[in-house]
Amino acid sequence: MKTLVRVVLGGGVLVLLAAAALFAYLKFVFDPNDFRERLGEATREATGRELVIEGDLGLSVFPWLGVSIGAARLGNAEGFSQQTFASIRSAQVRALLMPLFSGRIEVDRVNLDGLVLNLEVDDGGRTNWADLARSGGGSAGDAASPPDAPEPAAGGGFDPAGLVFGGLSLRDATIRWNDRQSGASYRVQELEVDTGRFATGEPLPLSLKARVMGEQPSLDARLALDATAHLDLAVGRHRLEGLRLEVEATGDALPGRQLAAKLQAEVAADLAQGTLRIDDLALKAYELGLSGALAVEGLETAPQVSGALALAAFNPAQLAGALGVTLPPTRDATVLQRASATLTLAASPNSAAVDELVLVLDDTTARGRVQVSDFTGPSLAFELTVDAFDADRYLPPDAEGKASGSGAGDPPADQPAPAGPLIPPGLVVDGTFSLGRLKVSGLSLSDIRLPVTVKGGQARITPEASLYEGRYQGNIGLDGRGPVPRVGLDETLAGVAIGPLTRDLTGEAPKLTGKASVAAKLALEGLGDAAIRRSLAGTVRLDFANGAVKGVNLAAMMRQAEALLTGQPAPKESGPNETDFTDMKATLQIRDGVARNDDLTMRSPLLRVRGDGSANLVEESVDYLVRTSVVGTLTGQGGKPLEKVKGVTVPVRVRGSFDDPKVALDAQALLEDNFKEKLEEKKQEVKKKAEDKLKQELQKGLQNLFK
Repeated sequence: MKTLVRVVLGGGVLVLLAAAALFAYLKFVFDPNDFRERLGEATREATGRELVIEGDLGLSVFPWLGVSIGAARLGNAEGFSQQTFASIRSAQVRALLMPLFSGRIEVDRVNLDGLVLNLEVDDGGRTNWADLARSGGGSAGDAASPPDAPEPAAGGGFDPAGLVFGGLSLRDATIRWNDRQSGASYRVQELEVDTGRFATGEPLPLSLKARVMGEQPSLDARLALDATAHLDLAVGRHRLEGLRLEVEATGDALPGRQLAAKLQAEVAADLAQGTLRIDDLALKAYELGLSGALAVEGLETAPQVSGALALAAFNPAQLAGALGVTLPPTRDATVLQRASATLTLAASPNSAAVDELVLVLDDTTARGRVQVSDFTGPSLAFELTVDAFDADRYLPPDAEGKASGSGAGDPPADQPAPAGPLIPPGLVVDGTFSLGRLKVSGLSLSDIRLPVTVKGGQARITPEASLYEGRYQGNIGLDGRGPVPRVGLDETLAGVAIGPLTRDLTGEAPKLTGKASVAAKLALEGLGDAAIRRSLAGTVRLDFANGAVKGVNLAAMMRQAEALLTGQPAPKESGPNETDFTDMKATLQIRDGVARNDDLTMRSPLLRVRGDGSANLVEESVDYLVRTSVVGTLTGQGGKPLEKVKGVTVPVRVRGSFDDPKVALDAQALLEDNFKEKLEEKKQEVKKKAEDKLKQELQKGLQNLFK
């Protein structure tokens, strides 16, 4: 037993003597600077790059096992610029020696000063660090160990719980990024990173400051990040507490050329479970305040994101000013003053759903949901309901709107066709848009529903709405499979008060009143007003009841005709300049941009009206003839009898532009028609006299025959 003790003690003494001798050698004899050339050669053999160590190499042994290095630089990869890939002014790292023998790593503070890193991408997309990833064996994408490598034995190898890290101090670092393929060029300078002491289960303070600069477009940004990390390397659970990021930036790369943003959040990740949570999210930038919480599952496979977000009330006009956007003037200067949004979100790599969506703009609130079930198509479903919206408040002022319009006679312009199909073949849409009340172009509509379906490059819209005591229903089909769209319309208006409608639409006194029913079946194709007018074809049926045509007094024109036929002066008219009717019907046949009507009929207790003619939709001109006749015994409008023209057809010609049509009595046609009628009457009178005389002669002859 004593012998064994002596052997152990002797061995221990020998080990201590050997360690002391090694320590003395490393401390007083060994000079790591003697290995500079060997380190350079080894680096050249492994990477093909040149390593130059200009500063001193230092080595410490006890109680800290560490290395320090002065100025050094690593050359760039072949085929890239002549500047170095990386350089430092100095670096130091060391660890306690004795804990290493028990599998614990206690690293002192790592100091890195003056790091300069130049990252490049050439014209072909090759990077100047790809060879370093391969130099460790295999490609950059290779796994660290073969798939069938055995698991490390329990209790063996590095134990993350045994790691103690004194902190990192990175001073005056610069990272340059030059992408010749995209033309992007950025640099991060004045980069400083500081961390506190790290040990499993202990909080780790983090701070980062940097200046980011770029060209094409220009950017100069300063950012500062602070947080406290809670890292558990053993189980893969980590938290960032009190995360705070502030950014101050200027440059052409930014809307409005400047940005002041702040981000706050609490972040927790469980890498073993593949989950991430972001709570108490608060982002402020450009007059906007975004808050909420997000959760992510399946981090390493297919991330699934869910959460709720809220955009606090903001002033859109002020936001536009901050973004450097000049908004056009509006008729109502009080609009674009308030907006906000809230929603819940669920998203995956190929789909997204927004529910409980609430959008507010001034006095309008929209609610609903939007779902994209397939980004590749995409496939979209939505349901949105708006309480009320006055679109006219957001239009340009009247004077500006009139000035911007084309003048009378200006031909409408075509639009160039897109290179491909108007509607992507894979796009699928199924949704409904509802609106309680809408005012647009002066028109007031209510109970609006707008179902929309899109599939296979074709769209179908079936709108309906209540307006002016009547109802509108439509069926609009759009074929967008080619570059030139084709549209089919099947529209109906029933029982609409046409007078108030046209008054609100034009802002002028209506030219037509009464209850209108319209049925239109039309087809058109093309882009732009000109192409649509030229291609418009189909049928429109009009049916008006109990109304009046304003600005045209057919009864007065009948009295003018009576005066013309009798050679008397035309009477002075004092009644309203309009023509009342019981009903008016017409059918429009439209083809090649020309609308033709041959069956206009209008009835009143006194008058019967027929009409025919055409309207050129491209040239915006009309040529129409209205024929009016007196059929009753009532006194005409104005209280004067029309006995002289009873049964006479009076023609009225409507000719000119849409903006300024001219309505006048067609005197020549009136006289020609009257002459023909008089001649026909004379012929009939002579014929009748001849027949009467012949009948009398026959009767006399018969009487003489039988005497």
